[in-house]
Amino acid sequence: MKSRRSPYGFRRGVYHRSDLHPGAGLVRRLSSSPRIAFVDLLFHWPPKGGSWIDGFQVIHGLQARGARVALFCPDFQDFFPRGSIRGELPFEVRALPFNRLSYSAPTARRRFSRAIEEFAPDLIVILDGGPMKNQLLTALGPERCILRFYAYELLCINQHYYRYHENRICDLGFLDHPAECERCWFRRMPMWGRAAQVLLSPKRHETKLHYSHEYISSLAFTPGYREQLRENLSRVGAAVVYNSTLADKLAPYCAKVEIIPAGVDSDVFHPGANMRRNGPARIFFPGRADDLLKGFEVLLAAGDLLERAGASFEILYTSATDHRATRGWLRNLGWKNQEELADLYREMDIVVAPSIWIEPFGITALEGMATGLPVVASNLGGLARSVLDGETGFLVRPNDPGELAAQMLRLIHDADLRARMGKAGRDRVLAEFTWDSILDFRYVPLVERVLDTLAGKVATMR
Repeated sequence: MKSRRSPYGFRRGVYHRSDLHPGAGLVRRLSSSPRIAFVDLLFHWPPKGGSWIDGFQVIHGLQARGARVALFCPDFQDFFPRGSIRGELPFEVRALPFNRLSYSAPTARRRFSRAIEEFAPDLIVILDGGPMKNQLLTALGPERCILRFYAYELLCINQHYYRYHENRICDLGFLDHPAECERCWFRRMPMWGRAAQVLLSPKRHETKLHYSHEYISSLAFTPGYREQLRENLSRVGAAVVYNSTLADKLAPYCAKVEIIPAGVDSDVFHPGANMRRNGPARIFFPGRADDLLKGFEVLLAAGDLLERAGASFEILYTSATDHRATRGWLRNLGWKNQEELADLYREMDIVVAPSIWIEPFGITALEGMATGLPVVASNLGGLARSVLDGETGFLVRPNDPGELAAQMLRLIHDADLRARMGKAGRDRVLAEFTWDSILDFRYVPLVERVLDTLAGKVATMR
C-alpha cells in the first residue's frame, strides 16, 4: 500500500487498523519511568469541554506507558470551577488552595513551585490556563516544560482571536499589539474597574471576571511580563498546539512547536447496530449553543433555508438552557455527559460544526466521525484538518448559511452518501485519531525527546 502523509504527520496507510485500535492492546512504553508533573490551572471534573478530556487522556495514557504522574491544579472556584472534582480519578491530583487575593503571580509561583518540587519531576507539562502559565514557566524553568495550548491563551486576552464587538476574527495579537488587545477586552470598562469588580463582586460564576482576574493577577499588563513571555517561549522544551494557524502565530517566538491533534475514544464513540432509519434526517449540533463562536445562529439561518426548500429534517442540540429561537424543527436535548452524548450520536444522521472562529480543534467533528456520521464543518483551524472535504463530510465557508444549508441538503437527500462518508470518517479515526495512536506515536516520542535534551544539557554542565 502506498503511504501518504496526513495533515498531522502520520503516514497514512502504513499502520494496520488492528495495530492502532485501542482494543488491540498496543501500548508503546516509555524507555524509562520518568516522573512527570502536569499543571492545569483550569482543571475540573466532570469536564465542561474538550481540553480537560484531552488532558485527562494524556495524563492517564502516559501513566499507563510507565510514567509516574501527578496533576497539580488550583482549588479556587470563583469565576470558574477550578479544582472542583467529583469522583475518583485514576491518577494523583494535588489541589492547591487559593482565593481572589492569593491567586496572584508571586503566590502562584511560590505555591506551585513548592508543591511540584516536592514531587521531584523529571519533566513538567503545563496544560490549560491563561496568562498565569507564563509565570509558572518562569518559576519552574521553561527548558524542562512542555507547554500545551488548547486555544490562543498567552496570545490573546479572550483566548479566541476574535473581536466580538466587530464580529470578526482578529489579525493582531497580544505579544506585538498589547495596547490594542487591552482596548478590545476592556472596551466597556477600564482595567481598574474590572479589578474592583474582581475584588468586590458577589458573583462567583462570571466568565468575564475569570479572564480579567487572571490577566490582572498575573501582571500580564506590564512590559516585563511580555519580555519574560518572549524569553520563555524561546527556551521552552516544546510547545504543543492543535493546528497550523496557531503554530504559525507561535513560530516567530518558539522554534519547538509540535502539532498534535486530540484523540477520541473509539470504543465509546462507535456506530450503532441500526443507524440507518426512516423519518426526518436528524442533524446534530453537540456544541455549546449559547456560545456565539460555535455558530449556532448560522445553523438556525441554514435551517430556515432547508425549511423553505421543503427538506424533511430536525436539528437537535445539547444545552443547559433553551435557545431563544423557536422553530418546529428545533429541539434541545439538554446538557449531556460523555456517555449520554455517545448514545445520542448513534441516533443522528449528520453532525454539524459551523464555528465562526478559528476552532483550535473541534472535538465534536471527531466524535461524529468515530460514530460513523458525515460531518459538515467550517473550513477553519482544526476542523479543516480533521474533516476531509468530500470524503468524510463537507467543509464550508464560515458564517455562510447558504453553503451550510446546501451541503446539509445533499446529505439529507442521499442516505448512501451519508453511509459512505460515515464509514470513511470512522476509518479515518481508527487510523489516526485513537488515543493509543496519538500517545504512542506523538506523545511518547515527544516526552523522550525533551527528556533526552534535558539529559544532554545536564551532561554538558558536568
